Amino acid sequence: MLNDENSYLFKFAWKSIRRNSGRSFFIGFSVSLAVFIAVWVVAFFDGLNHQIEKAVVSTNTGYFQLQELNYSKSTDSSTPLAFDSYSKLLTPPIKSYSPELVLDGNISTPEGSTGLTVIGIHPPLHQTFLPIHKRIKEGSFIETNDEGTVLIGQELAKLFLFKVGDQIVLNYQDVKGELRSELLLIKGIYKFSSNAFEKRYVYINQKTWQKLFFNEDKNSILFNRIVIMANGLKDGPVISQRIKTTNLDFKTWKNLNPEMAVVLEFHDGMIRFFFLIIGMTITMTILTPVQMLWQERLKELKMLNILGVSSRKFWKIGIFELIQMIISSGVLSSVFLIVIIGIQSYTGVDFRFLNKGVSIERAGIKLPNVIFPQLTVEQLLVTFIFVIIVLTISYLWAIHRTLKKLEVAP
Repeated sequence: MLNDENSYLFKFAWKSIRRNSGRSFFIGFSVSLAVFIAVWVVAFFDGLNHQIEKAVVSTNTGYFQLQELNYSKSTDSSTPLAFDSYSKLLTPPIKSYSPELVLDGNISTPEGSTGLTVIGIHPPLHQTFLPIHKRIKEGSFIETNDEGTVLIGQELAKLFLFKVGDQIVLNYQDVKGELRSELLLIKGIYKFSSNAFEKRYVYINQKTWQKLFFNEDKNSILFNRIVIMANGLKDGPVISQRIKTTNLDFKTWKNLNPEMAVVLEFHDGMIRFFFLIIGMTITMTILTPVQMLWQERLKELKMLNILGVSSRKFWKIGIFELIQMIISSGVLSSVFLIVIIGIQSYTGVDFRFLNKGVSIERAGIKLPNVIFPQLTVEQLLVTFIFVIIVLTISYLWAIHRTLKKLEVAP
């Protein structure tokens, strides 16, 4: 609680702000607007980074992967492990997972040829990991007991004129390194992720994969990798610690897609640089108006000094003004952020006009055209810190310069 003297000085400071309402409003509004722009940029890039991360992990990548060591080092699929021996590790914070077998192959038709990545999945577990089963455009999703069937992407079907019920000739190497070809019946065509994803990845069940590669059914779920969905990279240390004593290699999506990881790191660095520039610019912009505001009161301060007001009390008045301006500017900035970003977090910011609606793909990932900014408590905290730093520097410098001219007695 303020004592009588401080209470009076606090009210005096408020009256001083109101008496110079035009300039005080300019100072407060300028700081609020600068902070709003800076934090909006942070919220925008936070939203963009989140959407890029979701686009990456919502493919065959996942947030994390547990990889069999031979496959991790050389992508050699010949030494898969039994899933039952490791399923007990897949507890919370892991949300979902899919044990997968990976086989490189290619197809060659009169329309051309292309390389494929054939993913052997256990359909019930894969359906909890990726919603591809909900994105079937034609036909149906593969089932556990299907034999010789394949699920392909819409882009692959479009390029090679495939339809449900057609057969594709898959060329590949088996476990002995022998070149083989196999007819697979197209059971379904999916529309998911990017065109590059749809063109490259095809899905078969584990039983079919094992017969193709090993020429036999192992009667168990095997894996070269277990792809994992979690709450985010923050769960990495817990999962990594859990598998320390196993013969598995732990990788995050940033290890598996370094191109997009660099993009996100670049965004983070650009945000910090932008904040620094905005902070320096607004400080220099506000410094002069605040100093003029106090210098215009020089005669008033001299009169008060003659009446016995000391420099200590002048400092108190200045600091009380500073506190009130911080609160006013911080609240105004927060209102701007909550209202505008709150709306944009639902409507998004549409940038499709920049590329005429054409999707942009990088590293096989479709980049978002509509960005949904994300407002967080941390951003509001940054808002108040930013306001405090800018106004504190400006006011303390202005008070110091004014009192130095006044040369009041302590």
